[in-house]
Order: sequence, then structure tokens, then C-alpha cells
Amino acid sequence: MRLLSTALLLAALATPALSAEARLAQNGLRVEFQGTQFEVFTKAGWSRAALFCAAGDVARKRGAKASDVLVVTRGVGTSPSNPHRRSAAFKLVDRSEVADRSVFTFLSGFKPGDRQSVASSVFACEQENFLRNGI
Repeated sequence: MRLLSTALLLAALATPALSAEARLAQNGLRVEFQGTQFEVFTKAGWSRAALFCAAGDVARKRGAKASDVLVVTRGVGTSPSNPHRRSAAFKLVDRSEVADRSVFTFLSGFKPGDRQSVASSVFACEQENFLRNGI
């Protein structure tokens, strides 16, 4: 038993630690980030706006410009970092790196390639707060 405990301890120490940081967004969703990559964990009743809100809130707190763009890199599914949770992944890019698009693409659901500016994402938080709390 002691040998097994020692082996498990050595394996844990030898495993490289994840360098992702985590933060709780203002809407209560957990966001893990590493550089310009964001993983937003869902909760029951999640919405497209809630996911963008969480990513935008954390991006803004980390110094992103309002004109920077959050691009969905992985739609909602099983999290690669925590297989017991569901999440979506985003990448933060400069506005100059993305082509203009139709304003109606937001009606097509939530899939890789969907994007929204940090300013619009933060505004989604304000709308969500208004709908939840009223005036």
C-alpha cells in the first residue's frame, strides 16, 4: 500500500501542471484562459449570450480592447480539460484579423467561426442582468 501511495505521489509530481488560469465571470460562468484562448463552462439553462458574456467579461478584465473579437473555436460539447463538464472554446483576436460578416449570422446558432466583439459581449452581460433583475 505504501509503495502504491509513493508511486501515485511521484506520478502526480511528474505530471506537468496546467498553466491555464481560471476566473468567474460576472454571470457566474467559470472561464479558464491561457493566452488568447478561453474555455467557458456551461451551466443549466446556458444561452449563446451567456457564453459570449462570460468570455467578453474575462477578456475585458484581462485588458482586451472593446474592438477585439471573440471567435468560437469549439462549440458546446465535452470539455477537453474536464470530461465531466460541458464547455465552449473561444479565441481572442484583433479586429483587423477577421473579415466583416453579415449581421444576421448570429441567428444560425452557436458553432465554430461565430464571432462577436468584446464590446458586444459585455453588452450581452448588461442585457442578461436587466432581464434577470429588471430595472
